[in-house]
Amino acid sequence: MFRNNKGFSTFEMLFSCHLFLFAALVLVPSFEKLTIGKEELRAKLEAYQILHEYMNKAFIEGQNESSTKKRGEITYEFIWGQEKGCVSYKVQKKKTICFRHLER
Repeated sequence: MFRNNKGFSTFEMLFSCHLFLFAALVLVPSFEKLTIGKEELRAKLEAYQILHEYMNKAFIEGQNESSTKKRGEITYEFIWGQEKGCVSYKVQKKKTICFRHLER
């Protein structure tokens, strides 16, 4: 049929560019979403650890003080309410985790 085949045709080049762009448009946002989810999960785990530390201080030593703590790029704010301790942090949006402190 075609005797002088020394490269790609225009159709083949457009098709390969289309596949590459489609893969980039699908994979890059999903990778970014996974990365943000990983950061939020890490921040939530650290918030639980900070909440645990402060609740142990309150239970053992009787210290009921509000304070802030910075780990990495995220600032955690520990707040005491009515017999309840809360930790607030912000990665994408502000989130709060609370735990009740019951006296014996």
